[in-house]
Amino acid sequence: MSNVLTSELQAWACALSRRISRKVPPVVCTQPRRLLVVHLDGVPKDLLDDAIQTRSMPFFSQLVRSGAYHFEEAFWGSPASTPFFQAGFLYGLEHPNLPAYSWFDRELGRKVQMNTPRDALHIEQRLGQREGTSLLADGGHTYFSLFQAGARNRLCMSTLASLKIMARSLSAEMEGLLVARTVSPWAYLRSFGADTWRAFHEIWRWAHALGDWRHERGFLLSRVMLQRLGWSFVHTKALVDMVRGVPAIYLVFGNYDEVAHRRGPRSQQAIAELHRVDAYLAELYAMARCVEHPYDIVFVTDHGHVGSLPFERRQSQRLEEMLLRGPPTPLSADIERGLMDGRPAGASREPRGTDSPVVVESGNFAHVYLTREHTPLEAAELVAHHREVLARASRHPDIGLVALRRGNSAVALVKGGVYGPDEVAGAPLAEEFSKRAVADFLRELPHLRTAGDLVLFGDAVQPGATVGFAWEFGSHGGLTKTETRSTVCWPSNAPVDLSGLSHCVRLHQRLAEAYRA
Repeated sequence: MSNVLTSELQAWACALSRRISRKVPPVVCTQPRRLLVVHLDGVPKDLLDDAIQTRSMPFFSQLVRSGAYHFEEAFWGSPASTPFFQAGFLYGLEHPNLPAYSWFDRELGRKVQMNTPRDALHIEQRLGQREGTSLLADGGHTYFSLFQAGARNRLCMSTLASLKIMARSLSAEMEGLLVARTVSPWAYLRSFGADTWRAFHEIWRWAHALGDWRHERGFLLSRVMLQRLGWSFVHTKALVDMVRGVPAIYLVFGNYDEVAHRRGPRSQQAIAELHRVDAYLAELYAMARCVEHPYDIVFVTDHGHVGSLPFERRQSQRLEEMLLRGPPTPLSADIERGLMDGRPAGASREPRGTDSPVVVESGNFAHVYLTREHTPLEAAELVAHHREVLARASRHPDIGLVALRRGNSAVALVKGGVYGPDEVAGAPLAEEFSKRAVADFLRELPHLRTAGDLVLFGDAVQPGATVGFAWEFGSHGGLTKTETRSTVCWPSNAPVDLSGLSHCVRLHQRLAEAYRA
């Protein structure tokens, strides 16, 4: 421990641990080893590589460079978004039918967003997992995840749907908070006030220069309530949990992700959030080594972020307007031939669905629903009844890839060609795209029943940046190398090997075998 932590930090953690243990009772735990999983939401691997090399995250860099931790690339599957990752990691679901962070849900008949508590609760209930299958079952705690996943506490998105439940659990959530505080209330309020003032000025300057205020009020609320109050609160609660001996803790730091969406993944503001988190990580690690029953801390990222160049800004129109009301466009004969795959032109049944189409801009990818029926459309139906939409999508220079179902499988349209998952290696994709991720998404698409009839991915038009369909300046969920190269970092002396992971379900399985046996 001495080659990673300073003597001052060690002394601080041991003193705080003794203070908390005198005021807060321990929990009953029979598991031989305790686990803390720290989820660094949206941090690209390249950014962590740079931080380790340059020591710009001093603690995390020292943790890896000292040999105390292994740090490796991991692939969690597609799409590269938090709901898909958390369903696989927490529950062990390989095909959870979660196509994005926001989508049009065919069963509910409306758009859902996972930062809406009632939507998160409905989706978690739909996952329908057997009791005890989660990594957090039997007394674990979760902080700022989307799903409760059997955790004993209630600080996640899905539990916020019930104010009555939250009110009943409030006293338990506050337990130990005052005794664990590390600064005086007045010092904290002064710091909080200064941070809020700086955030207000930065947001005013950004929106004024851009001439667009959308999302900025929500971003200010996020900066104040989540990034300053929220993550400080859950960090302190995790310290208390370790002293109490909670068997498994899952802590999501989403501050980098929040800022990267609004300001870009390598913006000064986003990088500053990584530096802030690094100090939190050092304190968590110090406490993990000082408590009576030490914790193994595993660090994971769920996806990366690429720069996003908004389609609306580039084209002076929204994606929906271009797709549904654009000028007449012929469908390429090569694409029609590839989509029909030897079937006769009349192979499609009668048109389905009379409702208005829905286009959901999910970041640098978009889901296009041309019918609101429960069953998605297949290639032959699209060719027969939605030729012009298909043609506009496949020909537009800002759309790098169109994914759709063909029979019982799926294909990608890339620069006038049709490619199945086993043919992607020969597709003329931009260098930014991961062909492994594209092939994986095509294999996953038949399982994503609530995904769009078409799934569009913005083209890579600059190094490190793609066209985005949502109004944001950092995106994820797409199929670039940056978005799909995730990371896992674990103790060298842990009873688990987390190398070579090819799906988030494998992470679930290995951790369950080591910490829930």
